[in-house]
Amino acid sequence: MKAVVIYLVIINIVAFCMYGLDKSAAIKQKERIPNKVLLFMAVIGGSVGALAGMYTFRHKTKKWYYTLTVPVILMLQITAAVLLLSSCGGGFRQISQDEALQMMKDESGYLIVDVRRPDEFAEGHIPGAVNVPNETIQEAEDADGLADALPDTEQMLLVYCRTGRRSKEASQKLADIGYTNVYEFGGISTWTGDIVTEDE
Repeated sequence: MKAVVIYLVIINIVAFCMYGLDKSAAIKQKERIPNKVLLFMAVIGGSVGALAGMYTFRHKTKKWYYTLTVPVILMLQITAAVLLLSSCGGGFRQISQDEALQMMKDESGYLIVDVRRPDEFAEGHIPGAVNVPNETIQEAEDADGLADALPDTEQMLLVYCRTGRRSKEASQKLADIGYTNVYEFGGISTWTGDIVTEDE
């Protein structure tokens, strides 16, 4: 995700600059940047920079195939991004503890993830939970960094902490680095189900 953002920032800056350079070349009657290259910059992700360049430099704004094509490309790219994020999850689902209890009864193949510190986990946790401290998740660059603890990015993860603050942070981080089936259900301080300690 980070690489995509960096790419989009760079390509839009380049597109913006190219429109400015082409405007300058037009004024000085020098060699121009071909229309297909300018439009191609919008197609490969630089539509925001292209549109900003058009109106900042007042360039190509009287050409209908620019004023129509570039905004259409931008809208298509926004739509595609929204659909992609929604299909990939793009975040996590927050559920109630009653829903979490029911899922634990009805579902199989899920993993309960306790994101508190190890000492908190040892004092008492939900049966079957694995301890993956929030700090560990924060330090992971991608899913590969959590491969030992959470090897399957598509597995259903039921995430909790003490009060619900860290579990929300951890759930969003998990979603951001590629986990697609994350459910956050608050804190163990209000949990009505079973709790065990490491000694049990």
